[in-house]
Amino acid sequence: MAGKALSTEQAILMGSTPHLLARSGKDVRRDAPHPRVLLLVAALAMLQVIWPLTMDLYLPAFPAIRREFGADESAVQLTLTAAFIGMGIGQLASGPVSDAVGRARPLAVMIVVYCIATAACALAPTMAWLIASRALQGMGSAACAVIALAIVRDLYTGRRLLVFLARLSIVSGVFVVASPALGAQLLQVVGWRGLFWTLLGYGVVLLCVAGRILLRNETHTRDRRLLRKGVRLRDDYRSLASDARFRSVAVAGGLLFAAMMSFMAGSAFLLQEVFGLSPSAYALLFGAQGALMVVGAQVGGLVARRASPVLAVRVGAVALVVAAAVLLLSVGFAPHLGLWGLMAPVMGFTASFGLVNPALQATALEHHGLRAGTAASLLGASNMAGAAVIAPLTGAFGLSSPVPTAVVMLACAVVAALLLVLGVRRTPTPSSVPS
Repeated sequence: MAGKALSTEQAILMGSTPHLLARSGKDVRRDAPHPRVLLLVAALAMLQVIWPLTMDLYLPAFPAIRREFGADESAVQLTLTAAFIGMGIGQLASGPVSDAVGRARPLAVMIVVYCIATAACALAPTMAWLIASRALQGMGSAACAVIALAIVRDLYTGRRLLVFLARLSIVSGVFVVASPALGAQLLQVVGWRGLFWTLLGYGVVLLCVAGRILLRNETHTRDRRLLRKGVRLRDDYRSLASDARFRSVAVAGGLLFAAMMSFMAGSAFLLQEVFGLSPSAYALLFGAQGALMVVGAQVGGLVARRASPVLAVRVGAVALVVAAAVLLLSVGFAPHLGLWGLMAPVMGFTASFGLVNPALQATALEHHGLRAGTAASLLGASNMAGAAVIAPLTGAFGLSSPVPTAVVMLACAVVAALLLVLGVRRTPTPSSVPS
């Protein structure tokens, strides 16, 4: 009987339908909470913080970095692009490894990589050194994002998964709000290099958290890993690639993330040098975006509880297209509206992105519990690839006007909305599935 149950689980991993569970006689649902779930939630919240800190803390320092190295705007933006490329590579590596050996050990190794790379950023003698170090830093931070998402999927499924992701986004949203403001204040005291020393300190804290909490509370247990015996990485990729819903969500999510980063990557130059905002005012405006992203995520969680994650995806997709269209019309045909003609539609786009993002994650991961690390890695890599390829386009076309940014955001939103409407329209409401 044990052999039959094992082969059934392997068939599920390779893409067979969930109803095989009924024939296996084995219930593998994880409805019961992890015995130390509160400690894990605290650790996950801390893992979520590293991403906005790494990406947003140093944004107000872009002009200062450019002046010190005598570089142009596009070269400084490459430090952000390099981090996205590194995150994509790191996610592709850390997710499958965590499915094979557990979540905590690869996480600890990648946090060490992150700390080394962050020290290299702080000591960078040239722009090329900084760009290369940012790529390595991105690789290290990727494990935090991907493995945290996989741990959430280890613990929850269905609507509870989406609701938890929406609540966890409060933590990351708070630091999206706080990071630029904190960076702007620290910049005046410690300079841009001091920002990276601050990130190194947080990395050391995360390493302690991984050692004290996650290593002692493994969620992808040995019993669960045994269900993957004989399953190869290509089997996981084949199953994910054959899932039309997963494909649509992964590509659409990458496009939407690229649209957001198209604005964020150039926002320091655009808002400080074109519209004349001070670093502190820029940080406050950027923080307001983070607050709206949190609000959007909570609205998405409410929609999911009362209807379905699919409805949250559809509502968010339509809202994103509308906001991006209004943005292009405003900056292209009504430039006299000035700063608020730019920021009002951007704020609407940000809130809509916050609404749709947790729903996308939950929808994509729902039927891939035992390969959650690999699935999360592909979702994250799609985001990083989209940002790395598309976000620099705004800098290439120049940042003397917000029009190129608006064009890129609208194009990404339209294509993503089409993918989501076509890819999830026949998707059933998530329910309890093998995990």
